[in-house]
Amino acid sequence: MIISTSDSARTERAILAWSLAGLAAFAVLPWRALDYGLFDALPSELWDAVGWRVADWLPWLPTVVLAVLAVRPWRAAAPALAYRIDAALGGAAILALLAGAKIWGVPLGLAAAIQITALGAIAALAAARLGYVQGDGFMTGSILLIAGLIAAFILFPLSTILIRVVVDFKTGEFTPFRFFEIVMSPGFGRALWNSLVLAIAVAVSTTILGLVFALYATRATARFRGLIRIFSILPIITPPFVVGLALILIFGRSGTINDGLLALFGSGGLLVPEGGSGWFQRSGYIYGFWGIFLAQTLAFTPVSYLVLHGLFGTISPSLEEASLTMRASDWQTLRHVTFPLLRPGIANAFLLSVIESLADFGNPLILGGDYDVLSTEIYFSIVGARLDYARAGALGLTLLAVSLAIFVIQNRWIGRKSYVTVTGKGGGGHLMPLPSWMQNSCGVVVYAWIAFTAVLYGSIFMGGLVANWGADYTPTFTHHAELWAAGLNYGGWPSYLNTLKLALIAAPLTAVLGILIAYVTTRKRFVGRGLVDFGAMLSFAIPGTVMGVSYILAFNVPPIQLTGTALILVVSFIFRNMPVGIRTGVSALSQIDKSLEEASLTQRAGSLRTIISVVLPLLRPAIISASVYSFIRAMTAFSAVIFLVTAQTNVATTYILARVERGNYGVAVAYGSVLILTMLIVSMLIDHFVGRSRVQRRVALAGGNA
Repeated sequence: MIISTSDSARTERAILAWSLAGLAAFAVLPWRALDYGLFDALPSELWDAVGWRVADWLPWLPTVVLAVLAVRPWRAAAPALAYRIDAALGGAAILALLAGAKIWGVPLGLAAAIQITALGAIAALAAARLGYVQGDGFMTGSILLIAGLIAAFILFPLSTILIRVVVDFKTGEFTPFRFFEIVMSPGFGRALWNSLVLAIAVAVSTTILGLVFALYATRATARFRGLIRIFSILPIITPPFVVGLALILIFGRSGTINDGLLALFGSGGLLVPEGGSGWFQRSGYIYGFWGIFLAQTLAFTPVSYLVLHGLFGTISPSLEEASLTMRASDWQTLRHVTFPLLRPGIANAFLLSVIESLADFGNPLILGGDYDVLSTEIYFSIVGARLDYARAGALGLTLLAVSLAIFVIQNRWIGRKSYVTVTGKGGGGHLMPLPSWMQNSCGVVVYAWIAFTAVLYGSIFMGGLVANWGADYTPTFTHHAELWAAGLNYGGWPSYLNTLKLALIAAPLTAVLGILIAYVTTRKRFVGRGLVDFGAMLSFAIPGTVMGVSYILAFNVPPIQLTGTALILVVSFIFRNMPVGIRTGVSALSQIDKSLEEASLTQRAGSLRTIISVVLPLLRPAIISASVYSFIRAMTAFSAVIFLVTAQTNVATTYILARVERGNYGVAVAYGSVLILTMLIVSMLIDHFVGRSRVQRRVALAGGNA
């Protein structure tokens, strides 16, 4: 590659700037990690963290390398050789620093993080000058950053689970057959079988209901079909186990149904005769398989509906009109024309529901009873006196393997096939309405669902406004007063404000990282693209409980010691929700012609300027959408954060769980109702100011009359 003099001069200035930044960080910032953060550290701890570097050789390793890079004594050599030395020295220094910190047990602090960043930036600049990614320094740096983050926060934590399974940390012995001993135990087989049966049952029910709702929303002529959209949003903005709490309020032993039967028959109960006085005894049948099944069906049906509703918009009405002109009936047209085109969406909805059910932790924890599933078994392997990381690791690896296998099937089977009709957009004409008998049947299901959902969410809001649900229905604000009236440092305020703060920090970072990964993987071809693709694929399939366990094992010890800090929660939010940003970015970029970027590049604008001036304005709706959804997911996160929170970093969902464990359902549902209102207000404000959903509706109406 021919390297121009001006390019070499700019690169040398950039290398010098990064080197000086790393040296300045060494001089003024703590090199070791602090227990309480930079602004909360005690003066003695801060002084020890700053002064420790003088007495040990490890901090001097990157510092000396940065000092040498600032001088670059080999600059007189051939440019290609000089840049190879720069890249090799920067990369080797990072690896040696991480290995040394791991071996000697040194937790790296802020200064070390800045030095690693500086060394990585120098290596990226040198690699770009050698022709990597067409000599684009910004894209080279972005690719190395993405690869480093995936390695640090996805691949490395997962590897620690595997190590825990095959190595006994008490004795240090290599135990390769321990995994098979664990998976052959009776409890493991029962949990795996229960998880698979539940996941398949939930996937069948949610897919059927999602198809019914999508049919009714797009093809029915009923006046109130728009209600489906409102009720499809509610489960998405609801914390994962609040639906389970609502089911307990309705169907539990002291729930509304049992109390109603008690009033009618004198001794009360539900469904099952059990002896004793009166007609029936109270039943707690909501706990176990049927309780989890109902809660997950309520929670995941909106996902299936949204998948299938979007697919209906891609079906050209001309195909159905052609069938009708050939004298096919409405039912024959639906059966032989419409439904075959929906096969990829139906398969997609089914597989997504299987993955969601396997990964769900909140509802099985609240409603599981004696019905064991993998996600809760992982939790119970760690909490309490058991503390069996090997068993938790084996369970986590199994759950990850099942989820990853399902995701690969979905990606291979559906991702490379096209069922788009003609242009992929709805053409002219009108969508065929449902036959009257089908519309009436779907209407019964839809309005029954809406009525039940209204009762369910009504119980959530009312449960926080009565003294004791199931015993004393006296209206009261006591539960809300306990949460919010004692001041910002008491009750529910600390966890609520913590959750808001962490979600607001994580949401934009999640969107930016996800869309950057989408841009890199869809627009660029480079060495190492397979690693980025594999890491992104893993992030789709990792269940929350597996991520929580892996983060405990990976970041509880040096070199990256984050356990107990708010930073580990932000990191878990980012990488748990990163797939949202990736999917949103890929979808948005597929609608932007590459020629727009190529025109900017031919005018000698660099990649960074092209992205800022051309790509980002076009991706604005996608960025906002990904940020809002990431914010909602962070506010309702539970399965991973339950392993990571401390008393100082408590969040809303773990606060609610603590109240549930104490039997204080009134405070728990009162808090849940406030969370739902918070996220509903945020969603409505974004919808009002951005108007993205209104634009989508106008496009759908203009293209497919849906």
